[in-house]
Amino acid sequence: MTLNFTVDITGTTGMRTGEWADGEEFLILPDQRMKRDEALARVRLCDPATGAGEGAGPASPRPSASGGGGLRQVTVAEVEERMAHRSGEPHPVLVVSGPDDALLCMVRPGKPGVPEPGSFDVTDADGAALGRIEHRPSRPGHRAYWRIEPRDGPVLTGYRGSVAGWAGFVLTYPLWLLFFFGSLLVTLVTLGNVTELLVWGAPRRVAWHRRGARPLTDTALDFRYMRSGYRWRPELLDHRLAYAQASLHYFHKMHKD
Repeated sequence: MTLNFTVDITGTTGMRTGEWADGEEFLILPDQRMKRDEALARVRLCDPATGAGEGAGPASPRPSASGGGGLRQVTVAEVEERMAHRSGEPHPVLVVSGPDDALLCMVRPGKPGVPEPGSFDVTDADGAALGRIEHRPSRPGHRAYWRIEPRDGPVLTGYRGSVAGWAGFVLTYPLWLLFFFGSLLVTLVTLGNVTELLVWGAPRRVAWHRRGARPLTDTALDFRYMRSGYRWRPELLDHRLAYAQASLHYFHKMHKD
């Protein structure tokens, strides 16, 4: 059985500043449903320096500007102040809660205090280890990848883009580059009245599966850029690890790419 879900930010602060803010939240939503009350889970970003999220249990309260139970709206000014006083923003702790606000899991950087820790420890509501998630950026001759190492079960690795996708990217790159400069020229000549810029980039699909798995039937988690969503097989991956990996992947797309 395959289930679909999307990850969506609850506000525009991070999108406007390019930096994350303490208390910022993501929603994990059933595919094609954008109502907050239908969220499968909430993911709160917490500053590791303050110890936020440590010891969080069921029904952990969310920060609120009014002292109530609502989500505190993080302002652009707050994030800009952090950017002015801090460089190399450390990676946040991710607190994942269910629809009833009960803690599902926590995702802590393996190396606190650095922007790109490379590994993350995932624990359940009781603090027991669920698994480990690793991320390696691309380097010459090697694709970027995410790796899920569950406490129980096979290791799942997801590389950015397929071999065929990267081959197509390399072969068609000169053509797309020509189209881009052509559309840019049209924009300049028309003084911005026509802004049909072609947006194109390297392959971004990520499919997580165990070594030797069949590519179509044994994929545990699959992100497709054009759909901006995830396809997940519950029998192959625990939902808490699926949410944790999707949240880390989404955070990286929003704030690192």
